[in-house]
Amino acid sequence: MRWLVRVLATLVVLLLLLGIMVVLMPKDRVLALAADRFEAATGRKLEIGSGAKVAIWPVLGVSAGPVRLANAAWGSEPDMLVADRIDIGLNPVGLLDGRLIITGIELANPRLLLERDKDGRGNWVIRPSASEGEATEAETPETSGFTLGALRIRDGNLRFIDHGSQDQIELSRIDLATAVPDFDGPVDLTLRALMRGQPLTLAARSGHLSALLAGRTQDLSLDLAAGTNRASFVGRAALSPLMAEGRIEAQLNDRPALAALIGQSLPDLPQGFGRDSLGLIAEATLTAKGSLHLREATVTADGRGFGAEADFTPGSPRPKLVARIAGESLTLPVSTAADGSSATPAKGWSTDKIDASALKMLDAEIALSAENVLAGPLVLGKTRAKLALEDGRAVLTLSEAALYGGQAKGMVVLNARSGLSASADITLAQVDLQSALAELAGTARLAGRGDLRLRLLGVGPSVDEMIRGLKGDFALDLGRGEIIGLDIAGMLRTMDPGYVGEGRKTIFDGLSLTAAISEGVARSEDLKISAAQFQAGGKGRIDLGKQSVDYRLLPRLAPKSDGSGGVEVPVLIKGPWRSPKVRLDLEWLASQRAKAEAARAEELAKQRLEALAQEKLGVTRQGEETLEDAAKRRAREAIEAETGRIFDRILQGN
Repeated sequence: MRWLVRVLATLVVLLLLLGIMVVLMPKDRVLALAADRFEAATGRKLEIGSGAKVAIWPVLGVSAGPVRLANAAWGSEPDMLVADRIDIGLNPVGLLDGRLIITGIELANPRLLLERDKDGRGNWVIRPSASEGEATEAETPETSGFTLGALRIRDGNLRFIDHGSQDQIELSRIDLATAVPDFDGPVDLTLRALMRGQPLTLAARSGHLSALLAGRTQDLSLDLAAGTNRASFVGRAALSPLMAEGRIEAQLNDRPALAALIGQSLPDLPQGFGRDSLGLIAEATLTAKGSLHLREATVTADGRGFGAEADFTPGSPRPKLVARIAGESLTLPVSTAADGSSATPAKGWSTDKIDASALKMLDAEIALSAENVLAGPLVLGKTRAKLALEDGRAVLTLSEAALYGGQAKGMVVLNARSGLSASADITLAQVDLQSALAELAGTARLAGRGDLRLRLLGVGPSVDEMIRGLKGDFALDLGRGEIIGLDIAGMLRTMDPGYVGEGRKTIFDGLSLTAAISEGVARSEDLKISAAQFQAGGKGRIDLGKQSVDYRLLPRLAPKSDGSGGVEVPVLIKGPWRSPKVRLDLEWLASQRAKAEAARAEELAKQRLEALAQEKLGVTRQGEETLEDAAKRRAREAIEAETGRIFDRILQGN
C-alpha cells in the first residue's frame, strides 16, 4: 500500500502547487508581458481587455478579451486585428521560480484585415524595411530573441483589400496553426479556410520571419490545395511590395473549385486546351509592378505537353501576354456542339452561339512552332504561326503549315469588337483535295492534288449564320485526278444516265474553276475539265449554307479521226453535296437546239431581206448610191413596208 500512499501524496502536492500558482499567478502581468513583447517585436500596439481568468485545463494559462491590434497609419480601419478572446499558455515550471514563459497563444473568432495601398505597401509590414542583414530601429536584443511556442487561430476571418486594383478577397472559417521558436529564424504555418465557399489548405515555411514581415526578401515555400487542384512555390519572396522568384508547379484538374476561388465562371475550353486538366512547371518571377515572367516552362494540357516562355503584364484596359510556344505536338481549340461533340458539316452547320468573350480578356502576341498541330479535324504537320490579339480581334498568320500533303499559308481573323466576324485569306499549294473535302465539307467526290486560293468573310453569332452570309471568292487548279461516283465518258458514249454511283469515276488530266461567293452561295461559270476522251466546261452554283449543289457540266466527246463522234450532252448535278442526283440534261439540250434553230432562221431571213433589197433598189453591200436622193427616200419607205410583209411570211413558215 506504500506505493498508493506515495501516489496520493504526490497528487495532493501537485494540487497544492497548482492552487498556489493560481492564487499567486500575476494575471495582469501576464497580459501586459504578452502585449509588450508583441509590440516590441512588431512595432504595433496590442490591446488586451481586462477581466483575465486563469485556466488550469487543458493548458495552464490566462484568458482575456477582447483583443485589438492597431492597423497601419494609412489603413482604412483603425484595427488590423480584432478577436473576442485571447488564451495565453504558460510554462508551469517557470512559474515556480518566478519566470513567465509563454508557451502558446490562441485567438478566438479573430477578424483580420490585410490591406495594400496604391504604392504596393502592405499593412502587414510591421517593422520599417531595411536592407538585408541590417537591423531595424525596432530590432533590439529583446525583440530579436522573441519566441512563441505556438499560435493558434480558430474560426477566424480574413479580408484582403488592394486599393490599387480595387480587388477584394475574403477567407472565412480560418483554422491556423504555427509556432515561432525564434522570431529571427524559420517558421512553419498551416492554414485551412473557406474562400467563396470553397475549402482550401495552405502550408508555408519562411526562412527568416522577422525579415519577411519587415518587407525584405527571404526564402519561402508554399503548398496550396483546393479540391483536387494543387500548386506549389519554392524560392524567395518579399511581402511588401509583393515579389517572388523561384520554381512553381501547378496541376489544375478541378474546374469548379478553381471557378469558386476566382469568383467567376471559367471559359469553356476545348479538348486538348485544358478542358480536363492543365499543368505547369516553370521558373517564375513576379515583379513589384505585378508582371509575371515564366522561363523554361512546361505546360501540359489534357495530357499533351509543350514548352513555353511567357511574359504577363497587368494593365488597363487589359493585361497583355507575350509568349513563345514550341512542342512536338500541339492541340488548338475548335468549336464544339452543345453536347460537346464536334459540329461536323455532315450534321449541318452548328447553330450554337459562339462564345468569343475570351478574346476580350487580354491582349496577346504568341509565336507558335510545332512538328504537328491538331485543330479539330485538321491535322497539320510542321507549323510556324503567330497570333496577335488586341481588343477582341485575333489575327492568326500562318507562315508555314504542312496540310493534306501540301503547304498552307495565309491569315485568319476573328473579330469580336462589335458583333462577331471571321475572315480568311488562305493559299493551299499541292494539297490532297479529297482528304480536305472529306474532313471540311463531309464529302469526298473530287480527288486530285493541286492549288486552292480562298478569300472569305462571314458575319454572325454562329457558324450557321456565318456560312449562310458568307462572301468572297476562291480559285481551284488541279492536275490529274478523279470525279468519284460519276462516269462522264460512259454517259456520253451510251447516252445512259445510269453511269453514277459506287464504283463509277471520271479520270481527268486537269480541272480548274473560279467562283464568286455571295450570301453563302458560290457561283461559277468557267469550269474546265480536260481528259483523254472528252473536254468539258460548266457553270452553276454551290449553296454553302444549305450544303447543296446545282451544277451543269457541258462535256463533249473527242471526235474521231474522220471528224465524227464529237457528241456534246449536258450533265446536271443537283441536290445535297454529299449525295447529289446526276442525270443527262436532255431538256436543256433541246431548248438550246431550239434557240440555235431560231437564230439560224433569223439569220436566213435577214439574208433574204438583204438580197431582195439589192434586187429592187440596186444597192450594194457597200452602200453605193444608184438613185437620186429624193428617189432614195421614196424607195426606203417602200422597202420598209415590203420587209415587214416578208418577215411575217417567214415567221409563218411560208
